[in-house]
Amino acid sequence: MKNSRNIDTLLRSMDAAEQNKPTDPRRSQKDLELILRSHPTPAARGAEPAEHQTSTSIPSRRRRRALALGGVAFATTVGFLMGPALSGGDPAFATWTAAPGALIGAERDSAVSDCARSSTRIGDGMYVNDVAVADVAIAEKRGAWTTVVLSSTDGFEANCTTDSSAPWFKRGSFGSVGKPGDGKKPTGRDIRTSQLGTGVISDNPLSMASGQVGPDVASMTYISTAGEKITATVSKGQFAFWLPGGELTNSSEEKVPVEVTYSDNTREIRYLSL
Repeated sequence: MKNSRNIDTLLRSMDAAEQNKPTDPRRSQKDLELILRSHPTPAARGAEPAEHQTSTSIPSRRRRRALALGGVAFATTVGFLMGPALSGGDPAFATWTAAPGALIGAERDSAVSDCARSSTRIGDGMYVNDVAVADVAIAEKRGAWTTVVLSSTDGFEANCTTDSSAPWFKRGSFGSVGKPGDGKKPTGRDIRTSQLGTGVISDNPLSMASGQVGPDVASMTYISTAGEKITATVSKGQFAFWLPGGELTNSSEEKVPVEVTYSDNTREIRYLSL
């Protein structure tokens, strides 16, 4: 319990949204290194209906969880990316779309490069080699916002969501980096969630879900509380979707239902959880 309180304090010290004055980058780096050396105990989760269970069982000694940016939880991942914008280019996510578009050309190259560069800075460069051999699994845009997921066959993933319309020196971004689970890719119809919850960027809440899927998972959709159908990007063994607002704030306790379509065109409701 004491360890969890210390980590929460450190995370708040690194979140610009919690500060009355600019964050000290040197202090943030020291705090991050301390967090990465710690081993907080994950909160227990309730049982899930047997017919809708997801393959997320991981030996407890290998689990790590960190909370950042107002509540986004990163399960089984040893680092996170964060850089809240001073002033975003897309106020209140005005350009966001429920269906993603593909990033192409120079815009794609820039987003991928930014994500790779940010990921190599985590943990004093501990992921440099992983990033160097990772492929681009997802490169999507929802209005002015881009999401990039880098992955490799050994289970490594780096996830970055950014407001690409803001000036580069004021850009906000968040995500995670590491090897979820046991470092092995999911198989069959497995779903392994890496990020799930609500964070804050440019003083606005944002709900995010992402992770890894087995080769039989073809597509995934989420119905918001307002009844809007959110289409996830599912590509190369990864999935990701997000929406404005704090809808997934309690997702660690209340599992998130999604409709999953498999490669044989069958469908079922699955529940995302950490």
